[in-house]
Amino acid sequence: MIQLTHYQLALLLRSQRWLPPVLLFALLIVAGWFGGQQYGDSLGWCAAMLVPATAYLTRTVLTGEPGAARACLAAVAGPRRAHLAALYAALAVNTLLAVVGGGFEWLVSSPPPALADPPLAAIALHGSVSVLVGLLSGTALGALCAPPVLRRPAAGVLLLAAASVALMVAPVSPVNAAVRAVFTSSSASARTSDPLLPLAAAVVLLALAWAAAVRTAARATGD
Repeated sequence: MIQLTHYQLALLLRSQRWLPPVLLFALLIVAGWFGGQQYGDSLGWCAAMLVPATAYLTRTVLTGEPGAARACLAAVAGPRRAHLAALYAALAVNTLLAVVGGGFEWLVSSPPPALADPPLAAIALHGSVSVLVGLLSGTALGALCAPPVLRRPAAGVLLLAAASVALMVAPVSPVNAAVRAVFTSSSASARTSDPLLPLAAAVVLLALAWAAAVRTAARATGD
């Protein structure tokens, strides 16, 4: 599995198809950057913007292999292992994107002014969990918006865009709940809450999405 994942990562890097989703994420992060923005708000923004970026990047990984090469790899390694390796590769590059984005937001942000000694450790921990929620949710969405789950490119792109917005703004979404948990600007005490329930929901969402994608890949090849 490690070799298959390395192959998918090498394929992605050589093709430079990773550039559009990475530039999209950079643009979204810069668009929400305000001087002196608080740590929790910045990490929450990063978590939300990771959803469309990681979904796009996941779809890019899953659609980057030529059809003939994909068929050969599935025949040699098995369709389940081949598709799972691509998902692992997508999760790896998405994790790197989240680390860079979260680190940038922390460096350019400021502590909340409501407390003389704000709970920075709690803000950092809860903010990191919210970033993880965005990462997992976006990766799950990308797996569902790519072949073999959705074979039509236009349908996949439209669903990715619509579902990304829904995950960011719907009150029942784990991403929305995680962002609200770490948002400190409207809090009198400037304290965040632990978004463990959103994290659990994001983990379940990722597991279900990956299971559906791998099962569909196996069925598509008659395995």
